[in-house]
Amino acid sequence: DTIAATMATLSLKPGPRFMLPDWYLNNNQITFNAERQCSAAHEIRQEGRILRNETNNQTKWDEQDNRTRLEDRIDSVDKWREALAKCLIDVDCEIDALTQMKEEAERALQATNLNLDVA
Repeated sequence: DTIAATMATLSLKPGPRFMLPDWYLNNNQITFNAERQCSAAHEIRQEGRILRNETNNQTKWDEQDNRTRLEDRIDSVDKWREALAKCLIDVDCEIDALTQMKEEAERALQATNLNLDVA
């Protein structure tokens, strides 16, 4: 008897899991969630692209500003180097002139001293 009862229950068709309105509702929810996730992913990609572009632009301008400041600094250092080199040349010329005048004064003093010794 138990075998016949088991066979009888197996031969019955199982009832539908979802009714047609339930299937449409579930399908609409899946579609809505997929579209929402797709839209969110698209928005994130766009925000990433915008951020990447802004970062690239900012980096290019910062590089340009730094390059300009560095060039200006190099020019300034070169001008100071030239000014110091000219100043060094002027000081060396002045030292040479003073040394020559000192030697002339010493010779004149020695000549004066010789004259006193002779007299």
